[in-house]
Amino acid sequence: METTGRGVLATPQVQGGTISCGAMLLLFLATLTPASPVFAEPCSKPTARSKIAETLRLASEQRPVNLTFRTGAEGVKLSLGLKSKYPDDMTIILQNDFEQLNVKDDRFDVLLRLRGARERVTVPFSAIKSFWDKSELKCSDG
Repeated sequence: METTGRGVLATPQVQGGTISCGAMLLLFLATLTPASPVFAEPCSKPTARSKIAETLRLASEQRPVNLTFRTGAEGVKLSLGLKSKYPDDMTIILQNDFEQLNVKDDRFDVLLRLRGARERVTVPFSAIKSFWDKSELKCSDG
């Protein structure tokens, strides 16, 4: 494959009914989006945890935050009902049905309104598997 003077890739050449490995790789990479976990920073990195804390402080109806965390991780505090319903992972969206969001250096706790009931949840940043800010993936641990 060659590039043209403007940096645009030339059309892949199909020879004998097959497409080159380079063209296949290009097609594969074109299907990945910036929101793919392939492009996201690991949530376990200190810089990612710092960004999580900063973004959580801004969570509101106009700025939704979506995160998935490991419910069995050390320091996670959930009701027995939530732990039994979500034994491995839980995803929450902080947009409308939450209050009393407290963000610390290493964790956050929040009061969620789930089907009319209030549930206090504490999540250490080390338990977070993926974190989205306004529908953009910021970090992911796979």
